[in-house]
Amino acid sequence: MSSTEIGMSVIEEESTDIPSTPDSQEKGKIKSGFTREKNQTTEEDQDTDLELEEEKEEFDVTGRNQYLAVCKSLGVIPSSYFLRHMQDSTLSLRHHGIGSRGAKAISFPLMNNTSVITLDLQDNWLEGEGGESMARMLKENCYITDLDISENRLGSKGAKALCNMLTSNTTLKKINLSGNLFSDSDAGYFLEALSENSRLKNVNLSHNEFSDNAAPVLGQAIAENETIEELDLSWNFFRRGSTLKLCEGIWSNCRLKEINLSMNGFGDEGALAIAEILKRSITLYVMDISYNRISRTGATAIGKALDQNDALRTLRIGHNPFGVEGAKDILKGVGCEHCVITQLDLSGVEVDKEFRELKQVLEETKELHVTHGVVLSDYVIKVKPQKAKEQMFGVQIADITPSNILQVIKQYSQEQDIKLGDVFVSLDRKKMGSVTIQEFIQGLQSCGFEILESQMSTLVDLLDAIAPENLINYSIFKSK
Repeated sequence: MSSTEIGMSVIEEESTDIPSTPDSQEKGKIKSGFTREKNQTTEEDQDTDLELEEEKEEFDVTGRNQYLAVCKSLGVIPSSYFLRHMQDSTLSLRHHGIGSRGAKAISFPLMNNTSVITLDLQDNWLEGEGGESMARMLKENCYITDLDISENRLGSKGAKALCNMLTSNTTLKKINLSGNLFSDSDAGYFLEALSENSRLKNVNLSHNEFSDNAAPVLGQAIAENETIEELDLSWNFFRRGSTLKLCEGIWSNCRLKEINLSMNGFGDEGALAIAEILKRSITLYVMDISYNRISRTGATAIGKALDQNDALRTLRIGHNPFGVEGAKDILKGVGCEHCVITQLDLSGVEVDKEFRELKQVLEETKELHVTHGVVLSDYVIKVKPQKAKEQMFGVQIADITPSNILQVIKQYSQEQDIKLGDVFVSLDRKKMGSVTIQEFIQGLQSCGFEILESQMSTLVDLLDAIAPENLINYSIFKSK
């Protein structure tokens, strides 16, 4: 049976087991060839040996032929990139538009693949069906240790399949499940998976839809797991009191080293639960609780808790509205004798000169680097307001020249619906079609044209440049 037939039979049976390979059939044929005498050779035997050699050469250990056969059966266009790189230790297929059927196609050759250690399938719209295909593959594959299957809209169907796989998989050490629309109803699957899995060290569940109801379930899962060292739960919907149950699981875990709870908006109630983690945990090295609507009340509680923590090395708590005083409360906590924090991130938080002075003292006496927002001064810098550019007849004075002054006035008179031609005719006593500069300005003022005292000399200079013998031709303003 060729490798193409193998792939076809697997699809038809909808089974994760790969059928017998040509090697087993060869052994049967070879064994039957020895029923005759040892030195007896016939023409038929020679033909059989040639057939065996051809079949052995055709057998594809890479799985390429099997992949092509599966693609043909599923009506999927084969990925040339996958064919070229399926023997690499790191196989990156992110943003390749694989889809659920494409995921099923690549899952078959990956079942027995011994080369790929890191598999990246980020953003391929696999959905639940594609998640099931990957789960079936990972039940058979015992070489992949790092899986990124984020941004694939796996939903509950995919969550159930992958969590079921995690209960028996003993190879994966890192899995990224970010952005897959997991919700509270899926938390139970992760409770079972994380409770039973004894190999995972890094789990990313960020950018999902876990909220208050999932908090106690995930908290229990974290508490019961004995291997996870890095956990990312950022960009979910854990709010206020629900965070307490989640935090109980975090401080109960004796292996967790890094936790990311940023972008959850749990406020001061959540901050009080965070303070309990700091008081109880002896293993956490890195904590990120930025963007969580923590006010000074929560910041003060966290600052006091830092005095009882001698494990945390990095604290990211920026972009929270606890203000200058809250920032000083946290910095004072970092300055406590027992605190060993070396990286304090207060990005986006405004501080004052007192904070800066305290920070400088601590950075000189301790191994500490502090990042913060702008430093507010205790004095006011007077800024001279910019003088507005002067206008005359609705136009910037700087833009008015002798060549366009009459056109500017005409445009303004039309906008104000003023018939200047009739006004100048009445002022032209000699009926010469022109008026003096003084009469021209008098006519403008009589129609309501606003001319400031400071602008008068400028206007006279502009009109004087186009008024030979002090006379201005007003024909441009006559109605046609």
